[in-house]
Amino acid sequence: MRIASLGRTPLVVGAIATACFREPVDAAVSTSATAGEASGTTAGLTSSGSTSTSEGTGGPTSSGGATAGATSTGSTGTTGDDPEATLTLLTLNLHCFKLDGTVYASNEGRFAAIAALAATREVDVMTVQEACSRPGESAIEALRAALEAATGAKWSSGWSSAHVAWEGTPDEAEEGVGWLARGEAGEWEAIDHAVQGSLRRVATVVTLPPELGGVQVMSVHFEVFEPEARAAQAREAATASLVRADPGFGAIVAGDFNDVEGSAAHQAFVDMGFIAADAGVDPSGIDHVMVHRAASWRPVSVEEVFVGEEAVSDHPGVLAVLEAATGDAVITTRVTALHDPGAGHFVALRGDLSPLTWTEGHPMRRRAVGEYGFVTTEIQASFEFKVLVDDVTWQTGENVAGMPGEDVMVVPVF
Repeated sequence: MRIASLGRTPLVVGAIATACFREPVDAAVSTSATAGEASGTTAGLTSSGSTSTSEGTGGPTSSGGATAGATSTGSTGTTGDDPEATLTLLTLNLHCFKLDGTVYASNEGRFAAIAALAATREVDVMTVQEACSRPGESAIEALRAALEAATGAKWSSGWSSAHVAWEGTPDEAEEGVGWLARGEAGEWEAIDHAVQGSLRRVATVVTLPPELGGVQVMSVHFEVFEPEARAAQAREAATASLVRADPGFGAIVAGDFNDVEGSAAHQAFVDMGFIAADAGVDPSGIDHVMVHRAASWRPVSVEEVFVGEEAVSDHPGVLAVLEAATGDAVITTRVTALHDPGAGHFVALRGDLSPLTWTEGHPMRRRAVGEYGFVTTEIQASFEFKVLVDDVTWQTGENVAGMPGEDVMVVPVF
């Protein structure tokens, strides 16, 4: 590992850690039908969830660490013990508690329809957006109960509030993003995006149980009105997913991108080595499933469901079937920045070689106070970079040099 210090006093640090996302926010965990308290988070991070939760999964854990001088030239994801295993994922925007455009007279009816398809198609994991909660009613809890009734299996779930939807109207509710998975899912986190647009946006990420391959699945819902904020959120989600999944990169990101295939938000994942599992399904579609190329999973089929008279929302669902496969060998390049930007601020990375650019930053993942990380498998040549605070204030001094397959730690001065 090379240490780059652009300050007045060089600082030499040992092994680079890969631990947690930016501060988890408003996280609610459910692993059974019994209400209780959500368990804790990684030391130094807090969860301020106010919804009903239950005992089960714990706080975030590290899924891999890079030691000094570490270079990866063949990292692949992991799957379960069955080499013929498949993983079926459904992503669906629930449109809060709205029934418009559906044949259903109640949310109970449409959640039952979703669960029936999940049972028939043997869905293993769902990512949901615009999953709402209001006094006496929780979409994530109701959907989990419907899934358990339809499949006869136990499901885990997690949810994070993003903002108030339809504020001041009879439809007012807390809108959020969540996930549901068969069995006892692993630890999970919520991300409060560093760059926000007109509405506060969050994402959730969970590690699936070993019987589902142990892969991590992130549920996202990006900004709708402001393209620059939307693209920044996509870059942050791709970065955070890879930092968390390092070194195996068993990472799937699915949800409502609020943008089409080929857009800046979509391309952010392609540039970071993700395969678009839903490529070509619907050129006008804004709901997507991305799988990292180093993960031990490959899409074998994908389709839109809940369309036409079968609609359960104003969005179709995207159903993707993934098959266990050998992931691509990759060269892993890691950058760690040691700087505390202060509460309410973040650290970003720009550079001269894709996926980095000099015009738009990748919000780095906060591992601990004063430590931010960036991981990529796509840099194939020497490159230069700089660190920015809030993707606005540049570090001073010369550009920092990096090489593919190397770990670089920088102590920027602003």
